[in-house]
Amino acid sequence: MVRLDFLEKAEVFKGLNQDQLAAARDCCEEVEFNPGDKIFAEGDNADNLFVVINGQVDLRFDLPKRSTSEENTISSISEGQTFGWSSMVPPHKYTLSAYCVKGSCKLIKAEKESLAHLIKKDDEFGYRVMSNIVAIIGKRFHKLQDRVTKDRGMIL
Repeated sequence: MVRLDFLEKAEVFKGLNQDQLAAARDCCEEVEFNPGDKIFAEGDNADNLFVVINGQVDLRFDLPKRSTSEENTISSISEGQTFGWSSMVPPHKYTLSAYCVKGSCKLIKAEKESLAHLIKKDDEFGYRVMSNIVAIIGKRFHKLQDRVTKDRGMIL
């Protein structure tokens, strides 16, 4: 069973009270992946939001008709961090592929329809979760922007 004290620290659920965390837990299950496992592929229907309990997940831009490569890693996600936010934002398609790397990965998988129901039912829950998702997207965008400018030899 997903522990409330862990959910409380997860970036997507920060700021929720104990009742809201308990409701969120009802949408979640723990899942495990082995090194090299593909969790989802770019373009798949985004049905779940994920939080890393332990291990590391790489988000990659996979090139068509080629095997995956660490060189295509856009972002690495570790303990307490969230990925799969596309499940909560239309058009509900994953924008990158996710792979378990560096040992096994234990994840929390939150089903989007259940989370969407909570968001509609509890305005405060919805505001906090969606605000956290916006912050996650913003952080990832800035990391990508920094990487691109560094690769091009620019200084921001």
